[in-house]
Amino acid sequence: MGLRKNQATLSAGEKARFIEAILRLKANRIYDEYVLQHREAMNDMMRMPAHGGPAFLPWHRELLRRFELDLQRIDPSVTIPYWDWTVDRSLASSLWSSDFMGGNGELDSRRVTTGPFAFDTGRWNLTVTSPGDPGPALRRALGQSSGLPTAMQVEAALTRVPYDRSPWMGSTQSFRGVLENLVHNPVHAWVGGSMTQATSPNDPVFFLLHCNIDRLWALWQARHPNERPYLPAAEGMPGHNLNDPMSPWGGTTTPASVLDHRRLGYWYDTDVVDSIIDLTIGADATQASIERAGETDIYRFVVRTAGTYIIETEGPTDVVMSLFGPNSDTALVTEDDDSGGDRNARIASRLSAGTYFVRVRHYQPASIGSYRIAVRSERPQAPLPEIQVNGTAIQGNIEAANESDIYTFTAETTGLYTIVTAGNTDTFLTLFGPNSQTRLIVTDDDSGPGLNSMIVADLVTGVYFVRVRHFSPTSTGAYHLSVSR
Repeated sequence: MGLRKNQATLSAGEKARFIEAILRLKANRIYDEYVLQHREAMNDMMRMPAHGGPAFLPWHRELLRRFELDLQRIDPSVTIPYWDWTVDRSLASSLWSSDFMGGNGELDSRRVTTGPFAFDTGRWNLTVTSPGDPGPALRRALGQSSGLPTAMQVEAALTRVPYDRSPWMGSTQSFRGVLENLVHNPVHAWVGGSMTQATSPNDPVFFLLHCNIDRLWALWQARHPNERPYLPAAEGMPGHNLNDPMSPWGGTTTPASVLDHRRLGYWYDTDVVDSIIDLTIGADATQASIERAGETDIYRFVVRTAGTYIIETEGPTDVVMSLFGPNSDTALVTEDDDSGGDRNARIASRLSAGTYFVRVRHYQPASIGSYRIAVRSERPQAPLPEIQVNGTAIQGNIEAANESDIYTFTAETTGLYTIVTAGNTDTFLTLFGPNSQTRLIVTDDDSGPGLNSMIVADLVTGVYFVRVRHFSPTSTGAYHLSVSR
């Protein structure tokens, strides 16, 4: 879950985590499954309608989301960034730096020799290839055979309606046709080398390219709320109709199932958003309104003391509410649609100290309406469970998706302390302190045995706070937690 950003705005840490997650997917061979799926889609376009027709955008949206979820199983903080080539148009762009995508290929061989995906790093061999790109090295020929689409050309695509003109699926008069043929295709050609093959995902920049294409589709949907978000409904070629299963996934994975990217659990930094509005815990409800189709309203509030807090909307507008934090507008805590009854949303969650963000949108992407929102604490607050250093382990249980359990312990002497979980639940530990619920010390996922987490830290005297959550945002399970010195 989270925010997809322009790659040019990523911090060094965000870039490093994204790259490391990709390399780990490559090492466990999951990455190559995406390359293979795309190659099969290009070679069998009748049974896998990923290109040359209306399903081009839904098919790639599904591919990207599955890839992103696999990345997040390695690092939950990672989302796919997008490459806006209307701005970052040169070989000097930070996109091609040695700490991110790496640079151009050699003049003769086109082999990429810089960055994390260079062949000589030993971590990036092309094992799923096409006849024109035999591997094992990644190849590029940046800017050799095409120009990148301009901002004017992208804007022209965004003004096109309808979505498609089926059954003339090769048409370049519709939005999808222009976006695929006149915007998307030239970017593949501009990168060149491996990106011109059916196995184009061999170059990780493939995902940044298609993330931007997906973002442009989201912008088009927001600009044209009165247009049908997808065509054809039923009169197109097999695999391209609104409710046709999309291969290779089949089942309920259809164009209709991916039309709202926010329901899939992500959004873009270019989605329609007003300024952040501050809420005060315990204050009267704030009057608000979703005034434009696709608008997302963002709120912020500060929790001073850990406890259970309730965020609730009121009024006639059917809203969906998502809560993020602590101290992050991309780390999902939980979300809700109709727990408030009727059309309202209600979140009740035990929160650690920190700053939280609430996103509110209309249940229907094309609809508007007014609502009220308030935050209150559930009093009296129960004291945090206290762990005795060198004492018996505490039994814990993550009972709901995105739940965080908060514990405290006291370091009475300076020294090395070990905080560790035990059991069959894949946990993620975060340590705060001393004497602060917001001052981060360290986090850990799998340093402990098996699925458990372990933090070993040299601590001064004081009170510390431990946050335990499941590695997978939607999973639950029991665990034990202990602290020793």
